[in-house]
Amino acid sequence: MTRVLLESLEKRYPGAAPSVSDLDLTIQDGEFFTLLGPSGCGKSTTLRMVAGFIAPTRGRILFNDRDVTNTAPNRRDTGMVFQNYALFPHMSVRANVGYGLSVRRTPRAEKNKRVDRALQQVGLERYADRRIDMLSGGQQQRVALARAFVIEPSVLLMDEPLSNLDAKLRVQMRSVIKKLQRRLG
Repeated sequence: MTRVLLESLEKRYPGAAPSVSDLDLTIQDGEFFTLLGPSGCGKSTTLRMVAGFIAPTRGRILFNDRDVTNTAPNRRDTGMVFQNYALFPHMSVRANVGYGLSVRRTPRAEKNKRVDRALQQVGLERYADRRIDMLSGGQQQRVALARAFVIEPSVLLMDEPLSNLDAKLRVQMRSVIKKLQRRLG
């Protein structure tokens, strides 16, 4: 379980108003937390700083009591669903979902089991061997969800994970995300 603490977090780009300004926030172990606000208010920037893809201009990011502000993204044990999916178009659905497990050198049998379970949870098991460019936007979004949670990260970040799903799938995926959150904490 991981508590996320943001202390005086700020992101400024040269010549622009701050994207995120003096943000103090504590997200408790196992808490399901949502950032809400209008477009351009810094939600995605905050998520990218927590994941390590953007360095804050000022402030600190702590996971439990460990300062991860300057820790590389691959050393933070986070999973992220990007607003634009960030899938590998040359890979199959299975390869995309299993990518993080491959990087972590998960044994093949374990990797296959976890990928199969993740694909089943998002309803894409029959698309496992398809290329990403042969899927609809909603299917690609579900691949991105599966890829983020299959690694069982200590912190799972999602940037508008349901935005391209139809109403029925949105309700179904909310249920999947809620069950995962309960199971993984």
